[in-house]
Amino acid sequence: MRIVVVGSGPAGYVAAIRAARLGGEVIVVEKDSIGGVCVNRGCIPTKALNSISSTIKKLKQFKKKGILSGDLIINVEKVFTNKDSIVSRLVKGVEYLLRKSGVQIVYGEVKALGNGFVEVGGSKLSYDRLIVATGSIPAQLRIPGIESANAVSGDHFITMNEVPQRLLIVGGGPIGVELAQIYNTLGSEVSVVEVMPHILPNIDSEVALALQKILSREGIRIHTNTLVHRFDRTSDGVEVYLSNNVKLTVDRVVLAVGRKPNTADLGVEALGIKVGGRGEIITNNNMMTNVPNVYAAGDVVGKYFLAYTAFEEGVVAAENALGLNSTINYSAVPIAVFADPEVASVGMSESEARKAVGEIAVGKFPLIANGRALTLDSYEGFIKIVADMKGKLLGAHMIGPEASEIVHIASLVLSRNGDVADLLNTLYVHPTVSEAIKEAALVILRKPIHI
Repeated sequence: MRIVVVGSGPAGYVAAIRAARLGGEVIVVEKDSIGGVCVNRGCIPTKALNSISSTIKKLKQFKKKGILSGDLIINVEKVFTNKDSIVSRLVKGVEYLLRKSGVQIVYGEVKALGNGFVEVGGSKLSYDRLIVATGSIPAQLRIPGIESANAVSGDHFITMNEVPQRLLIVGGGPIGVELAQIYNTLGSEVSVVEVMPHILPNIDSEVALALQKILSREGIRIHTNTLVHRFDRTSDGVEVYLSNNVKLTVDRVVLAVGRKPNTADLGVEALGIKVGGRGEIITNNNMMTNVPNVYAAGDVVGKYFLAYTAFEEGVVAAENALGLNSTINYSAVPIAVFADPEVASVGMSESEARKAVGEIAVGKFPLIANGRALTLDSYEGFIKIVADMKGKLLGAHMIGPEASEIVHIASLVLSRNGDVADLLNTLYVHPTVSEAIKEAALVILRKPIHI
């Protein structure tokens, strides 16, 4: 059975590998670089820079404690070279996995010609099953003067390898926050504009506000409840007029206001695929479209713009394309923001839980009482557990070191519809930051030990 997968990002390359290992004859079509946005312009390069940024911050802390002497010199060129080498290594790694699995890679833009055929670079490709994994593109804003401001998306900016003296980031979501802290540490004067009352509006407000306080203390200027009214190009840079009556002058404007499904040039109308109002391809939990032999996975389906949900959707699409009966499970989707300290969340926020079930129980454990956080000199944070009055786990929210790793403990329990008590049914290594999950759970159960 011939499977054509359009796109080689997280959903596409995983779908291709799984389909090939199930015995399919698989062709991946990619118009750009193997790995998609995540590997080339998103998850990986930002985390590479984040790691260096966090190290720089740690070295500055050491200097204050007398461990280092002299000035800290940052070779920006080498910083970006390191980032690019990591990206290159992973691109080659994904390509190797595809070829080792027997997947044929074809480069070019795809145009659907009708069910059973696509066109790539003027050549026809036939298929028995089609998996659309074209990902997403950055959302745009219509702001007066934006053309003269030479505004770029976060995708583009991360590849430019520049550190502007004065940087404006429009959007205080995960991408905007991560870029703000990275470039602030590398030497930019950073301003962030966010239309909502606080940064990370989809994260529990107590956690988001804690990070906002830290970023502000580090020198990042954050304007919340604020819109950009217009841009004016001047000899000194770009003048930015904000709705809070503040005027900024910056050298670079980065738009980080979310993403939208990438279906505009695919030709979905030729296939008769149903799409939603944002251009997203409509699928069921088997990743099937309304056209029996066409599947879709990843950002293009518009459900979660996350690499790890794309991985799972790609697997489900491939398995069903090869005759299995697999479904995607969205019951507990964790979210992480790779700031310093990290932020992570799964399930309902405290405010969402109160709206959904009324009276709730909240257990919070501050990391200043956690031995491992103290030894890491990174204790400005907490872990919060949210449950109903019967002890059913509703959500977990945290800010602190390694939060992106720790959140999986709560995610596993939540995915199994578990209780707060289930967080206690294992031994936690001491000293670890993850112990704080146990401590927060004990607070809910009114059995606290270390607080």
